[in-house]
Amino acid sequence: MINIYSLLKINRFIKNPTLKKLAIWILHVSGRRYLAVFLDPVLACNLRCRMCYFSNEEKRKTMKGLFTEEDLPRIAEVIFPRALKLQIGCGAEPSLFKHNAEIVRLGRQYGVPYISYTTNANLLTPEEIDKLLAAGLNEFTISLHGVKKYTYEDLMQGAFYDRFMSALNDISAAKNRFPDFKLRINFTVNEQNIEELSGFFDAFGDMKIDILQVRPVQNMDGEIKTIENQTAFNALFEKVTLYLKNECTKRGITYIAPLHLDKNPKINKNSGIIEATYWYISPRTFGSGVDWRNETFQQYCKRTHYATYLFKSIFLKKQFLEDKLNYEIV
Repeated sequence: MINIYSLLKINRFIKNPTLKKLAIWILHVSGRRYLAVFLDPVLACNLRCRMCYFSNEEKRKTMKGLFTEEDLPRIAEVIFPRALKLQIGCGAEPSLFKHNAEIVRLGRQYGVPYISYTTNANLLTPEEIDKLLAAGLNEFTISLHGVKKYTYEDLMQGAFYDRFMSALNDISAAKNRFPDFKLRINFTVNEQNIEELSGFFDAFGDMKIDILQVRPVQNMDGEIKTIENQTAFNALFEKVTLYLKNECTKRGITYIAPLHLDKNPKINKNSGIIEATYWYISPRTFGSGVDWRNETFQQYCKRTHYATYLFKSIFLKKQFLEDKLNYEIV
């Protein structure tokens, strides 16, 4: 199994964006894998998390769509041969889709090195966990917004803390049957839940966690969009994240957190890196515009002169906000 987190560390170690873009172009023209494919098989969610657009009634009305089971082999045929990583679940809840194990199976069939599944875990059953792992899943990524029951259920409207803990226990127990998969926790922080983070391992220390990511709330058009008192929040975040970093090191857990908390992120001449490697697929969109029902990835690249575009991007100096790559991995 490929170690995605080691690759991310290498990515952070290589500072020269021109070198990175050259590598992407070489991988593309040589037919190698370089895409991170993020697949939402259904645009819906069972929760109304207050930091997410699903808590916005107007935004929620626009989040509709569903792939069919018959769509899956064609999607896999078009894009999985170029995928370095496949993440099932990105902007919606994949457990509302009935055929996730088939997506994993197709990913394995096409040799995708790393397959993850991002979920709030409230609908996961022991049977579904085993189906996904038996199909070849490498990682469960669990979204979490509160350490304590009240905070968890308040920030994740519609969720049940006891059900979440039961699912987390079931995933941990599955390590006895499938010892090689990873359990990752993504904790989104705001002013309501940050103080609870110091008790994270009191609540979840018995779980077999492999990766912990902590990230401050971003504006996703949800009910909670920003940090009100940024100065006080930053000071507390720095203190808490140092504790978590040290605790994760002791426990052998990979820790991911922002390198810095800037109200005004630095401008980074990082043109083309994210947009060339990040491919989002949902019932409404397919990467950079592939007509996936009628053309292959190769035909799309030929039609759009994509290799030429990637080559030219090596020398472009467009400016991007340094947000998605602003993470430390330890």
